[in-house]
Formats: sequence, C-alpha cells, structure tokens
Amino acid sequence: MGGLRAAWVLLPLALGPAVAEALHALSPGPRSTASIVLWLLWAVGLTATLVPLPATLTTLRLGAPALAAVALWSAPASTDAIRTTAGLVATTLVAATAFSAPTSDHFVDGASYGDERRFLLRTPGPVVLMLGPMATLAALAGLAIGPVLLLDAHWVAGGLATALGVPTTALAVRALHRLSCRWIVLVPAGLVLHDHLALAEPTLLQRAGLARIGPAAVDTDAVDLTQQARGLALEVRCREPHDVLPAGRGRTTEVAAIEAFLCSPNRPDVVLDEAGRRRLPVS
Repeated sequence: MGGLRAAWVLLPLALGPAVAEALHALSPGPRSTASIVLWLLWAVGLTATLVPLPATLTTLRLGAPALAAVALWSAPASTDAIRTTAGLVATTLVAATAFSAPTSDHFVDGASYGDERRFLLRTPGPVVLMLGPMATLAALAGLAIGPVLLLDAHWVAGGLATALGVPTTALAVRALHRLSCRWIVLVPAGLVLHDHLALAEPTLLQRAGLARIGPAAVDTDAVDLTQQARGLALEVRCREPHDVLPAGRGRTTEVAAIEAFLCSPNRPDVVLDEAGRRRLPVS
C-alpha cells in the first residue's frame, strides 16, 4: 500500500497551496482554526495508512471523500491552474486507491489471526448506488456543518447543528464501518463466511465438508447471499446440507439447511488462488 501512503504524504504539497489560498479570505481566527483542523485530519489519515485494519479502512473511506470536497471547495479560489490541477489529481489518486479492491483486502486482512486470510466482500448494489453515498454525506455534513457555523460566530445555529450532527455522524459511521466488516475467511479448518447482511452469525464450512469453490454458473441453484452485489460471484458447494442462520429483521430467525451459496468477494480470482494454495476443492 505504498502508493496510498505516498499519495497521502504528498497531499500538503499538492493540495496545500490551493487550500491556503482559499483560506486566505477568512479572518485570522477561523483561518488558523481551519488550518489546525486540516492538519489534524491529514495526520489521522496518514496514521490510518500505517495501520491496516477494518477501522482504519473506514477512516480512509471517509477521509477520501472529505479530501475531494476540500479540493473542490478550494479550486474556484485558486489563481494558479497548476496548483488546482495538482490538488485535484492528488485527491483523485487518494480516493481511487482508498476504494480499490487490493487496498480493501490488505486492510481487512490486517485483523487476521494466525494462519488465516480475509477478503472483503463486495458492497451490495443498492448501497453502492445510493445508501453508501448518502451515509458518507451525512457523516461528513454532521461533522462539519456545526463547527463551520460556530467559526462564523453563528452560535445558536452552530450549537444546534453540532448537537444534531454528532449522533448523525455516529450512526452513519457505524453503518459504513459495518460494510468494512464483511468478509470471506480462509482458515486452516476450511472457510468462514462473515456477513451480517446475509447471516445472523458467521458460518464455518469444514474442509472435509466442502465439495467445490468456483465461479458461479448462470443457472446455479445455490442460495444467493451476495446482497445484489455486482460482478462475478463465487459458488461454495457443500458435500452435505449445511446449517446456517440467515439474517432476519425480526427477533427470531430459523436455521436453514443449504447445499450451496453464492458470495461476492472483491477479488474472486485472488480468493480462488489462495484457496487452491490451501488445497481446498477449487474448480
């Protein structure tokens, strides 16, 4: 993940001049406060690139859109086209890398124990198109609007916005972080599917009980646990019916016996390569 880290380190050089020019129009107090906050956020993001975990992946996936917003905000105020372009290119690179599949797998695998390998599951289709961007916007707006109003001496509006923004941000961040905690895990004993959207609790398929892991056929009869994720799905087929506890909206759910299921890791080819290396039945 050297590319992501290097891009983040270079952000003050690439984006800093344009932001400084945009902040110049503010009065000294708000300008100094905004500068301090931006440096702190940059430091948090840099720290996140050094500690690969699901929590820091969520941090980066919030920080990258925030950077894009800062770059777009500062662009009209800049009088230097080169500075503006450099800032936009740098933030685009950071955002593209933060949301890339290799980065995702690297960060979720940072929480692995012993001889296991975790692979992030692809985000459900409806979340990619609508719910994810809405949650990100709610998190960033809830975090920023109140302080901005307070810096501009709008005490009542700023206080109310902050009071409403803190719980809104907390809920949105929690929802986004749960997307960083959905994975398929290859362990010495076999395979684990950890997906709270599809299952009420993770399920382990023992090595001896696995019949096949491979790309899903168009006419497969496997239970679809992909949550409408786009892209190639993998089919995991069992030698005998396997009991799982499907996720349900009610208080109680019933155990279901399934012979095969579909899941959608971000990089199905890498999952199959690792499964083959572990001598699981790949086909």
